[in-house]
Amino acid sequence: MPTGTGKTAVLDTAVFTMAARPESAPRRVVFVIDRRIVVDQVCERAHRIRDRVAAAETPILSSIRERLKTLSDGEPLGVAALRGGVPIDNEWTNRPDQPWVIVSTVDQFGSRLLFRGYGVSPRMRPVHAGLAGNDCLVILDEVHLSVPFAETLAQVAELPCERLPRRFDVVEMSATPSNTTAVPFTLDPVGDLEQCPELRRRVEAAKQAELVTVRNHDAMPSAILKIVKSASSLKKSDASSLTVRSLGVVVNRVRTARETHQELRDAGYTAHLLTGRMRPLDRVDALSTIAPTVDPDGDSKSDELAIVVATQCIEVGADFSFDALITECAAVDSLRQRFGRLDRRGLSVSRNGAAARAWILGPRSVVTSNKPDPIYGEAVRATWEELQALATRGPIDVGPGSLKDFSLRAVAPKAHSPLLLKTHLEAWVQTSPEPIVQPAVESFLHGIGQSQTADVSILWRWDRTEEALQLVPPRQAEFLQVPIDAARSWLADASEVDVADVVITRFEDTKRPTNGNAADDWVRWEGFGKSPGPVDVNHIRPGDVIVVDPGRGGLRAGTWDPSCEDPVTDLGDAAQAAYGRRVTLRLDPRLLGGSVPRPGEEIDADTSARERIGRWLEEYLDNDAPSWLCRVAEQLRPGFEIATTGIADDGYDKGYFVLIGRNIHTQKPAVDDAIMDGTDETCSLTGSGVKLRDHLDGVGGRAGCIASRLGLEDDLVEDLRLAGQLHDLGKVDRRFQTQLVGGDPVALEMLEEPLAKSLPNAARIRRYPTGMRHEVASVAMVGANTGVLSSAQDKDLVLHLVGTHHGFARPLPPIIHDPEPQTLVYTIDGHPMEVQSDLTESTLALDMAERFWRLTERYGYHGLAWLEAILRLADHQQSAAEAEQS
Repeated sequence: MPTGTGKTAVLDTAVFTMAARPESAPRRVVFVIDRRIVVDQVCERAHRIRDRVAAAETPILSSIRERLKTLSDGEPLGVAALRGGVPIDNEWTNRPDQPWVIVSTVDQFGSRLLFRGYGVSPRMRPVHAGLAGNDCLVILDEVHLSVPFAETLAQVAELPCERLPRRFDVVEMSATPSNTTAVPFTLDPVGDLEQCPELRRRVEAAKQAELVTVRNHDAMPSAILKIVKSASSLKKSDASSLTVRSLGVVVNRVRTARETHQELRDAGYTAHLLTGRMRPLDRVDALSTIAPTVDPDGDSKSDELAIVVATQCIEVGADFSFDALITECAAVDSLRQRFGRLDRRGLSVSRNGAAARAWILGPRSVVTSNKPDPIYGEAVRATWEELQALATRGPIDVGPGSLKDFSLRAVAPKAHSPLLLKTHLEAWVQTSPEPIVQPAVESFLHGIGQSQTADVSILWRWDRTEEALQLVPPRQAEFLQVPIDAARSWLADASEVDVADVVITRFEDTKRPTNGNAADDWVRWEGFGKSPGPVDVNHIRPGDVIVVDPGRGGLRAGTWDPSCEDPVTDLGDAAQAAYGRRVTLRLDPRLLGGSVPRPGEEIDADTSARERIGRWLEEYLDNDAPSWLCRVAEQLRPGFEIATTGIADDGYDKGYFVLIGRNIHTQKPAVDDAIMDGTDETCSLTGSGVKLRDHLDGVGGRAGCIASRLGLEDDLVEDLRLAGQLHDLGKVDRRFQTQLVGGDPVALEMLEEPLAKSLPNAARIRRYPTGMRHEVASVAMVGANTGVLSSAQDKDLVLHLVGTHHGFARPLPPIIHDPEPQTLVYTIDGHPMEVQSDLTESTLALDMAERFWRLTERYGYHGLAWLEAILRLADHQQSAAEAEQS
């Protein structure tokens, strides 16, 4: 389909189909594209669909809403974006039965599909893989940009899954398809265009380009400025004569974009910078600023020329329209995409009486060099040569139907995925423990021989302690994604590594750090329950989240600039507000100035901290506070908790308060399901005081309901229900119960029956032996009386689900020597169970490993992970509900 014809409407079709045929349509619609700007824009469309379904202002929308509501006990339709980093915004993984529209990059969805989710903890990887590999309609947009991943998806789709309703389908979309053998859905050149004048105008829009030779890359900014100054239609002096109000500039490297933007600004032009190497919050600000200028359906009232300097991030999918376009030469298929942002609605002729204008710049160091371009290989030189041949006849036609007869040499080189073998999958499904030697997933996402494709996420925080990151957890809205080599080079104080917004094959001048080092101004954050710590630059891994001191710099004009040492804004609290579940405000002088109330003032203060904070907040808001902070303050006014941090390490006078708002929807203390990561600390120490028997029944009931809604056969539904009723039996260990009462011996003796969750306000102590797992003890207890499994259709499956409900035992369970063995006793449904807690002499580990491989063969790699996810997420949902009700 040509650019500008509305391919993204496939989302509307997919949601409609889900409502019309829920028994066969997948629950999750996953729109995958390798452009971060497009992820944001597609997300906007998904949010509009969600909001209109929720409002249900027409009979059809009302019918869709009611049908979707029957599929789960959640919202009719959820929307999520996967851009990178630890999956803090992970609500989509909490409800496997709820309809979702998920917009993702190739890295984020692909790594999850292959059991190695970037930024996902090893114990949560099976959950993400199970949800990614089942019940998904994967829409791979601009497939010509992601040929290797398309090949991997096709191989995954063919994996056997006979006993489960997998519902896994792939749709490929592109304006410039690379697969010439497939039968596409496309426009009828006669019927469609004749019946729709609007579509015909877009498809037949007149656009013309001229070639400009440039000395080298360093001369690009000056050459672009010269075009802007010399073109008669772009004069600044006579605003009334302007026929061009918006000018797009698309270059191939982030550094070129930065330098061009600066040169235009220095010359007095209104220029905006937009790249894929921006934090989402910064990108939102930039997009909101340029929106009136680039809106293809808007009518800007301003006569001032606005220039948007961008990289490949706007090359595809972005619904931008420029009156004129300057582009660096690239492969011909990329140029065709870029010209799709020029006069997107085909209005130039009617408005100006002439075709839309464009300029293609060719740096001699690339277009006449025998050395392959690191981004587009030989294709740039071939494209330039063929463009020169066209230019001999006059202006080059760059309209939607043009540039199709170029040779294959001019098309961007396509990498290919390796053959997906059983040995690859058998290594990846082992998530706990992982094999010492295992294949990397990168080549299955971006192709054989590609480098610098894996990203890491960087965020800037003044306080990088575990306590501070627990109170104000990192959020995706503040993450900047850059290639791993670029991040390593920056942190090692080495020379800048060039960065693009597409896959880079190779840079000859890349200087990777060779001497490993770590510094005290950055740490690696690996999620809750783990202390952030220093990391050698050579040990930074794909998907890592690196928390950096804002004083190190790294951003200019909101985009990646490792040469800039200006302090970076700490967006931690703004990111919490953007997440939308709860709000926080750190009263850290480094963020808000030295006049904030401090814990050290308590000794001499005449009023409470709450009163002093309230007065300060009102005064601060009267002093032109940022809009996001005003919204935060409004949510804090009804009530907030006060936490104090920074005292233990820095002294009492250096501590600061953190204000934590109440749940926006319930006005209760916020239960943040983002940190419900399956660990004992988050799932057991909730302060709800729930009895074990009640929790087991609740999880069993939820697991059965979810399985039934997903269309699983009755025997699987009942097996999942039974697994939920047995999963936490190992918590009867007296040492675990001691933890749940906060170490209070009186409270322990007063328990009438075992607990599943800690008592309210119980102290956090450790009594259970380090490394021992209560779910392994649960498997042993069930094995002590197999009558408990008398109703199970697949006894292996029930035992496996019990043993893996915290992500261990895939395939080997952790079994350690118990220095003080206990006798574990419990009775369920009249079946008494008794077992010793020291299992080191048993065959349990071997039995669980053998069971894992039998079930993997039986249900498939992704199928077994899906069944595990159903039980584990039922456990998470039940724990969160119990905490909310306490």
